[in-house]
Amino acid sequence: MSPLTGQTSLTPWLQKMIHIYDIFIADGDETNAKKVRQLLEKTAKREFVIAFCGHFSAGKSSLINALLGEPLLPSSPIPTSANLVKVKSGKEYVRVFYRHEPPVEYDPPYNEELIRAQCKDGDAIELIEVSRQTSRIPSGIVMMDTPGIDSTDDAHRLATESALHLADVVFYMMDYNHVQSELNFQFTKDLTNHGKTLYLIVNQIDKHREQELPFHTFRQSVEEAFRDWGVKAERVFFTSLKEPDHPYNEWNELVHYLHALFRDKDGRLQHGVETALKRLVDEHVCWLKERDEEQEQALWMRLSELGGAEAEGKAAQESLARLQAELEELDAALHQLEENFRRELDGILEHAYIMPFETRELAKALLQSMQPDFKIGFFFAKAKTEQEREKRLQAFYENVKEKAVAQIEWHVRQLLLRFSKEHAIDDLTLLRDCQQWTVTWEAEMLASLVKKGAGVTGEAVLNYTNDVAYELKKRYRDAALQLFATLLEKWKEQAEEKRRQLKEQLAVEAEKHELLCELSCRSEEREQRRQKLMNLLASDRCGEDIDEKRLAELTELPVMRKQQHETVALASKQTEEIQPPSISEQALDRRIGSSRKKVQQAVHHLKEAAKTIETIGIMNRFVPSLIEKAKRLQHRTFTVALFGAFSAGKSSFANALMGERLLPSSPNPTTATINKIAPPTEANPHGTALVQVKNSKQLFSDIQASLRHFQQEAETWEEAWAMCQKIAGLEKVEPHQKPHYAFLRAVLSGYERMKERLGHTFRIGLDEFYKYVADEATACFIEWVELYYDCALTRQGITLVDTPGADSINARHTGVAFDYIKNADAVLFVTYYNHAFSKADREFLIQLGRVKDTFALDKMFFVVNAADLARSKEELDAVLAYMKDQLSRFGIRFPRLYALSSRFALEEKMGSPTKGQYGFLTESGIGAFEKDFMRFITEELMEVAIQGAYAEIERMHQTIVEYIHAAQKSGEEKAAKRQALLEEQAKMHDILGKITAGHDWQALIQETDELVYYVKQRVSLRLNDWFKEAFNPASLRDDGRDIRRALNMCLEELLHSVGFDLAQEMRATSLRVEKFLKERLQDQFADACHKMEQIHPGMPLSNVEAVSFVTPEFGNGLEHMDRSRFAKALSLYKNAKSFFERDEKRVMKEEIEKQLQQPIDEYLAAQKQQLLSAYEGQYKAAIDELIAVLTRQVDDYFTGLYTALTDALDIEQLRQCEAELARILEEQG
Repeated sequence: MSPLTGQTSLTPWLQKMIHIYDIFIADGDETNAKKVRQLLEKTAKREFVIAFCGHFSAGKSSLINALLGEPLLPSSPIPTSANLVKVKSGKEYVRVFYRHEPPVEYDPPYNEELIRAQCKDGDAIELIEVSRQTSRIPSGIVMMDTPGIDSTDDAHRLATESALHLADVVFYMMDYNHVQSELNFQFTKDLTNHGKTLYLIVNQIDKHREQELPFHTFRQSVEEAFRDWGVKAERVFFTSLKEPDHPYNEWNELVHYLHALFRDKDGRLQHGVETALKRLVDEHVCWLKERDEEQEQALWMRLSELGGAEAEGKAAQESLARLQAELEELDAALHQLEENFRRELDGILEHAYIMPFETRELAKALLQSMQPDFKIGFFFAKAKTEQEREKRLQAFYENVKEKAVAQIEWHVRQLLLRFSKEHAIDDLTLLRDCQQWTVTWEAEMLASLVKKGAGVTGEAVLNYTNDVAYELKKRYRDAALQLFATLLEKWKEQAEEKRRQLKEQLAVEAEKHELLCELSCRSEEREQRRQKLMNLLASDRCGEDIDEKRLAELTELPVMRKQQHETVALASKQTEEIQPPSISEQALDRRIGSSRKKVQQAVHHLKEAAKTIETIGIMNRFVPSLIEKAKRLQHRTFTVALFGAFSAGKSSFANALMGERLLPSSPNPTTATINKIAPPTEANPHGTALVQVKNSKQLFSDIQASLRHFQQEAETWEEAWAMCQKIAGLEKVEPHQKPHYAFLRAVLSGYERMKERLGHTFRIGLDEFYKYVADEATACFIEWVELYYDCALTRQGITLVDTPGADSINARHTGVAFDYIKNADAVLFVTYYNHAFSKADREFLIQLGRVKDTFALDKMFFVVNAADLARSKEELDAVLAYMKDQLSRFGIRFPRLYALSSRFALEEKMGSPTKGQYGFLTESGIGAFEKDFMRFITEELMEVAIQGAYAEIERMHQTIVEYIHAAQKSGEEKAAKRQALLEEQAKMHDILGKITAGHDWQALIQETDELVYYVKQRVSLRLNDWFKEAFNPASLRDDGRDIRRALNMCLEELLHSVGFDLAQEMRATSLRVEKFLKERLQDQFADACHKMEQIHPGMPLSNVEAVSFVTPEFGNGLEHMDRSRFAKALSLYKNAKSFFERDEKRVMKEEIEKQLQQPIDEYLAAQKQQLLSAYEGQYKAAIDELIAVLTRQVDDYFTGLYTALTDALDIEQLRQCEAELARILEEQG
């Protein structure tokens, strides 16, 4: 019988869940059906579940262990709980739920270490349920431990999210140092939206330093931040498991609160069940949407092809009706146009009054002149009479014509033009005909209308003028109808084309309407299903009694039972332990000492060799080369670049290396400068520093970059200054804006003090050094500081460069960082013991992975700082194994990885370590790192230089041996040999003269094409991840914010990521190109040597100095791109729900991706051309230098041989010289 028998408050919910389970199964939604079944089982057993979520290193497992009073769960600063763990009181057992196998239950006794091992196996195991006989957890209470949501393993986050339906109460835990993280706000906001009862725990407050920030201020800022995000937490607890007696530790209050929850579980249980079921119903509806997504995606795609992706059903219906009406109007217009035109034309003619009184009088005068008895004068009467008739006819003609033009022609012309315009007659010739339309008629027409015998009576005049008016109107009508007929034919042509287009549009709109109706029906069906399920949840009764058999079938899953001797199968893959180097410390010391001796010996041998050969006249020219090599070897310096995120502890690590508290921690990532610690020189003695202040152009560029994060763009200093002041007054800024906000405020604060020094370099003392690197208002103006300081590190010739963090906002720092990666002798990357890699860390490490293989030596070292936070050796080993795995994902295989404590290391070197401070550690860990690091510097790096030194001595030795052989020949042999040598030298010149860069350059073009092609492929593959990071639910919440501004900010973040990665890829490509060219150059050298060896066996040639290419600069190519091209993509956003739950997010991403193709192609094409242009001249110069060096070596060698074959040399002196060089080479060993 169910534990709920007789419990009427929850019994109805069991039946509801069975119904919902059956509906989900019928729909095929097994995932959510499984969740309903889990919820059903939990409810049937009256289990009240308290879930602990949060950061992977926040201490969730440790807190549950503390509540249990035993270390049951694994706890570590790396993600350890890879699956869900439920802990409750009752009969002792461990039940393991596998992903693809039936659950297995283990009875006691069992090895608790095995439980901890299972918690880490997230691949095969989904859930572990541990039941203990303990009084610390009341019956019916379940503590649930979840994987960290900020783990780099997405499976961990998904495991947590997939179990939250079981939680009645959620305690969200955070690391003290990472409280105000957007991930925290987003996740807890979602919990609030889901209706979960939420409590917040800020753990590890033992990291708090009261002198830096009062605790009450910290508490207030935390509470305000979550409140501003709309997170409704019941309470915030501040705890420390490490320091129980910490003055602000609320551990006891938390325990009391948990006990209160235990007591009130029955009152809260129903609310938890109801909230979870409502959420599962929503998830089921989403699942239905996803199930139909492929079909609906095809419908949306077809709709998009038809241009209706943004259409709504009503709008589509209105468009359909409008097109149908237009088609009908077009068909009706064909029959009405001519009728309407004739009617308007007749109206014009009918109302045309062209025979007013004065015109009729002129008509009368004309008729009088037409009378038979009309006569003018006595003399020459006939001629005068004809003149008068003509005069009167012309007067009448001019008057009638004027009236006809004004009363008829103008109006008819306007009618024709209006018809053309209203019906869009698209013919310039016809339009010109309408504009110039007129009717031409002559005066003779007026005379011809005078009837014979017509008198001059009033009636006769009226009849005549009527006849004239009729004739004129007839002519105008005929001419107008003639042009109208042409216009009508043109209109018919156009109407036919429009009819065709309308029919096509009508077909498209009909299809769009049909598609929208189908999509709407599908959406309505899902909403009806959701409403049906919600109604089921809201109903007071389910209509039938609970089916106990069915309930048991769903809640009592069969499990396999195993005994202790079988539990060995439980053991999961153990964490790989990082083994210490096998070489002993004494051996390392010997090797490092030996390396130093090797260098000293090589310098001594070079000087000895130079002294030996300077006595030989023909060898004098080789002496400067040997002396220069000795000098470079003796005074060899090394640049070591230090990288890491802002809070990784780089400066403290640098202090530990130097053994002194020299570098302060940067106050803010925005103001971090490039700090160099270099060996003192005569010009710059110990304790002095050079300071380089940014010039006005650099400062203005930095300000502009920060202003863009506030959607501001300044063209002048005045505009920028006003914007900075406005931004400085803001009360609230977005998380990603905070570093830029701090930078702009610092500029405002320090500008007056620093403006006169912009662009200057000056020297300061050690007492001022701290101000220039630590004071925000000063440091934000500084480009770099180089401190000359005498310490153990710099005495080795090492210059340490403490770079800005990988998360520096200064755009130039990316290029600076790349230069140091390329040119530094060693690269050190520092990360903090219990910090996850940030996005900036990830991008930097990806860049290291890209370029790692382009270097001849592995010069990268990785340091996990603050190892003193580890609680056991096992935990420390696990952290290192995890770090090693993460680095391999970024393309960094077999890293040199070290764990150490900078704080303890510095105390060791300063002679003040606290007794017993290390815990399980035997030392700070700096020793192992320094031994390997110094071995790399003094042995691996110097070995190349040492080998080059002895190769030069070997060449000298081989040359003298050849000279001895030549000097010993007879006179005839010498003459023949001299002739042979001339020919050999000429052949060698010919070989060297044929060396060109042409073939190599064509190969490079092909290589570059391929490299750039794969750059685009890699960028395209990462675009989806960048889109998800930029357009995330936290950034696009429907909480009243300016959503257009939010969308633009999301777009800016995405474009920055794409542009940044393109530039980084091109920087890495430049190193691959340089490696390619260096290999080609070496091939050219080897080929030339081989060919010359064939001509003159034993020819002693020295390798040329390694060429150093100048790498071109690559900027963010999308920074100044016109954002208007993305307007259509951003307009696809309607609201957060439809964007994230419907297909809108994919459609927007695809549109943005489509719009990015051209700018990316243009950027890559331009950068490829820049790449080729930058290296073409450099490679040709390197080829010319190779030819010049080899030519000089050939000529020097043959000049010496000619001398040996011509002059009488002291062979004994040559032999002594050869013996001395042989001794030197033998001593080298």
